[in-house]
Amino acid sequence: MQRLLSWLVLGVLLASPGAVIARLTDISVALDEVGTRAKTDYVPGQVIIKFKEGFRAAAVVTLAGGDRMAHVKPIKGVKADLYSIPEETDMEAMILKIRSDPRVAYVEPNYYLWPTATPNDPFFPLQWGLHNSGQLGGTPGADIKAVAAWDITQGSRDVIVAIIDTGVEIFHPDIAPNLWYNIEELQGAGNYANWRPNGIDDDGNGYVDDVVGWDFFSNNNDPGDLVGHGTHVAGIAAAAGNNGRGVAGVSWRSRIMPLAASSPNDGFPISALAEALIYAQRMGAHVVNLSLGGEGASQTLQDAVNQTTNPVICASAGNDGRDNDIIPHYPSSYTNANLIAVAATGPTDALASFSNFGKNNVDVAAPGVNILSTYIKGYTYLDGTSMAVPMVAGIAALVRSQRPGLSAAQVVSIIKNNVDPVGALANKLTTGGRVNAAKALHQATDGDDGGGGGCFIQTLRLEGVDSSGP
Repeated sequence: MQRLLSWLVLGVLLASPGAVIARLTDISVALDEVGTRAKTDYVPGQVIIKFKEGFRAAAVVTLAGGDRMAHVKPIKGVKADLYSIPEETDMEAMILKIRSDPRVAYVEPNYYLWPTATPNDPFFPLQWGLHNSGQLGGTPGADIKAVAAWDITQGSRDVIVAIIDTGVEIFHPDIAPNLWYNIEELQGAGNYANWRPNGIDDDGNGYVDDVVGWDFFSNNNDPGDLVGHGTHVAGIAAAAGNNGRGVAGVSWRSRIMPLAASSPNDGFPISALAEALIYAQRMGAHVVNLSLGGEGASQTLQDAVNQTTNPVICASAGNDGRDNDIIPHYPSSYTNANLIAVAATGPTDALASFSNFGKNNVDVAAPGVNILSTYIKGYTYLDGTSMAVPMVAGIAALVRSQRPGLSAAQVVSIIKNNVDPVGALANKLTTGGRVNAAKALHQATDGDDGGGGGCFIQTLRLEGVDSSGP
């Protein structure tokens, strides 16, 4: 007997972002010496001057009388003044001249400071879920506050995110830099491209040549993606950030462990899922992403989840637009302390029309509409709670990067305790809010631990997915 469970993605190809032009940089340069920055890093033709105590009143007038300088305005609060100078003026020479005036306490160019830790990935301006400026007609700020979070950490290479899905395109330019390797199977090759299989289970884990993960349906060492869903999910959680390519993941530096578990008809047998969960636990994953599920309960899956105690398990609430308190959805309706159930919101913070909810059975919401991420041979937009889950998985990876000693249950508690309350979600979710990566990291940084069977095979069915790609 087989029961079919719905797979959670509405795949909609919306647009090509190829024309994006942006100047987004991560600049961290000392401000104390003129000449250490390029000319584009300050406002041309402007300097800031602070006079010594008792000299300002007269000096503001007299200094502006020479060298075609003009007083623009006082800078309130710091007791300094902004001056204009001819743009063709040699800035360094002018600074040295003004600095020689005994009445001047300091002088400096009117420097630009760019948003810190904002990635230079060209499609980042389209990733509204990370930074919502209203670019898709949404509400500015209705996002996971990723930019503020990246000022605290961009993730750690020591944190592993297991993607249990259709597989992952391991050679994708935004995935390959963060690909997880089974070091004992790699045999010193350095990377996957240089590795050659030896037909030996070098690490004794029961899987031969599992150098970059495993396909638990086909029972081989090729967890590549022929569908695109797993690649999209992986990119949301942990695509390489600030690498000048494509998109940025929530956790720029965490490593991606590809674990394929789908059948040729795009379903996910529980047998494959259970084995993948145990593998993730055994091989040291810190976070597990499950962008899948359905209404049929399985003791096999429950047992596997129960044994997967070390990672944070992030699971999707479902795409049926219904109340999970009435019809439970698995694995997201399991009550394990290290599991967090995720609904989807759109660019205005409203619950997505397709998203399941449940005041008792769904914990948090995250952006899941028009989400741009990695895909087979490129990038595309997809909708679904499948897209919301890796937003939370990425946050969990950031928290575990910042506080490696926290348990999975503590990480879940921190994420749940630091949502942004949203009125429309108040009676729909246990927390009533959309996740906030920055708030979660602040709590983790401050040292707060957040408080605190059948034998049949089930399958998960792919529903309504446009996997044509860009």
